[in-house]
Amino acid sequence: MLFFACCVAVASWQCFVVALDTQLGGVGRLFHEWHLVAISVANALLLLSPYWPLRRRWRWLVWIPMALLTVWCLMQMCYCRAYDDLMPWRSLTFTENVNSTLASSTIALLRWQDLLIAIPFLLLIVLHLFSCRVGDSKLGIKPFCYSVLTCLGFALLGYINGEQNFENRFLHNFSNRSYFAQNGLIPYCIFSLHDALKGHTLSDEERAEVYQFIADECPHYTDNRYCSEPGRNLVLIIVESLHTWPIGMKVDGREVTPVLNRLVASDSVLYAPHVQFQTSHGHSSDAHFIYNTGLLPLLDGVVAVNWANAHYPTLASALAGYDCREIICTPGVNWNQNVTSRTYGFDTLYTRDHLMADGAFARHHNMDDAALTDFAARVLPQMRQPFFLEMVTMTMHTPYPMDKVRRSWITASDTLNAEARGYMNCVNVTDSCIGALMDDLHRLGLDRNTIVAIVSDHTQVYLNRVEGRHDSIATPNDWGIPLIIVGCDTTMTYLPVIGQVDVFPTLLDVMGANDYTWKGLGHSLLRYPVKSAIFPRNMSVIGDSTALTPRQRLAWEISQRMIYGGLWE
Repeated sequence: MLFFACCVAVASWQCFVVALDTQLGGVGRLFHEWHLVAISVANALLLLSPYWPLRRRWRWLVWIPMALLTVWCLMQMCYCRAYDDLMPWRSLTFTENVNSTLASSTIALLRWQDLLIAIPFLLLIVLHLFSCRVGDSKLGIKPFCYSVLTCLGFALLGYINGEQNFENRFLHNFSNRSYFAQNGLIPYCIFSLHDALKGHTLSDEERAEVYQFIADECPHYTDNRYCSEPGRNLVLIIVESLHTWPIGMKVDGREVTPVLNRLVASDSVLYAPHVQFQTSHGHSSDAHFIYNTGLLPLLDGVVAVNWANAHYPTLASALAGYDCREIICTPGVNWNQNVTSRTYGFDTLYTRDHLMADGAFARHHNMDDAALTDFAARVLPQMRQPFFLEMVTMTMHTPYPMDKVRRSWITASDTLNAEARGYMNCVNVTDSCIGALMDDLHRLGLDRNTIVAIVSDHTQVYLNRVEGRHDSIATPNDWGIPLIIVGCDTTMTYLPVIGQVDVFPTLLDVMGANDYTWKGLGHSLLRYPVKSAIFPRNMSVIGDSTALTPRQRLAWEISQRMIYGGLWE
């Protein structure tokens, strides 16, 4: 009985810590959430109650759910720090992305709070070895019934909440972490598994609503008034984890991003510093999806894996007749880019293997972005004009190992914390690599007829955290990511908040590709005064709530249906 009680206590505590750390504001809320303690205990009792009917020689099986729960909790703590939500169940089967990058990123996400998950399980092992034995308790249905009845008692205590009815509590999932926090492990598992296994067929009514939205709400213009020279080349650089706040910043009197500073201050540049990232569980791959298709990603799944082989409207398709190639400095299995590159319409994909064979990594001491831009300079002369070249950087991906960049005055600065030093040093490296690419375009005589678009996939280090301010008082200056389009016919600094989904139609305008029917689910900044975006984690409005925001919210639902139903075919 003592061993079983200890198992229940450990499992309850682990689930409660996950809820505290991912949804409820951290361990500091420990003494304010006692009804959730009851929910955690009820779920642990129900999970472990099969212990009692088992014969003694099989009771060692209790270690399987205990070990799996410990691993699951640790995994969710790390996952939520990167994705602001719990990992969907379908993502547990993704083995393609298991590599050194994932391992190093996971290690970097570990925190001291994770000991609150691991240590109780380790103490339970010690207790078992030196005191309680798994098979010591007597076999019987009575203890099982007592366990179930106790579970019901704690469930009644925890689930009685006058503010929520049954339907709102158990049948709606606004985010995995909120559902887990308010309902506990077992309801969360049942709901999530049901969601993962259910089909996504659309009714005729849902299809009709999609087509009606496209007809009424999506742009249908065909003029190219904002592009005097259609047919120019496009280089789209998707920069890993680039915030806006380092642009223009100085550390110890020296510019962190001298290249980007020069670009945003130049003529014929469209600069939007307050882009709201709209990635979901796909993170970087979601950004690639948004920029290449003008659609919004799945709210509880990864498009690049679950729906990678579907047919989408794409930027490459809009640039009909272009030589379309993509260069990445990671293995092609990362973010399933071996598949999505073809899906997005690229004729050729160059991966880390190509860069290694070319010697680009050897020439640049294994610095990812330096090898990437060096290889691009060798590919550009081979491309037939007009061309569309997409590049995906990697240097600014957490963590920030010194052996993959180089030391600088930033890493020696005593005015920043360790995380900020590592991040900003990588920003400085990537900035210099972009500068090298711009110089190569000029050297090759391509700068005059090439548009260079620089975008970011998602956030990484918020400025308010660098400065020691709480997230509750964060502003767009703290978390915004940039859009920089160099070489367009318009000089503009667009200060209101926009979404990543607004980049696609803006690029169509800049490239003079508006004969393409699909303009995406966003709006071109050259045509519409966008002042807001919808943040997918809680569907909140970022920026100014205007008449556009109901349409922006509905666009998320429409995009899910378009992905599930293949309605672009």
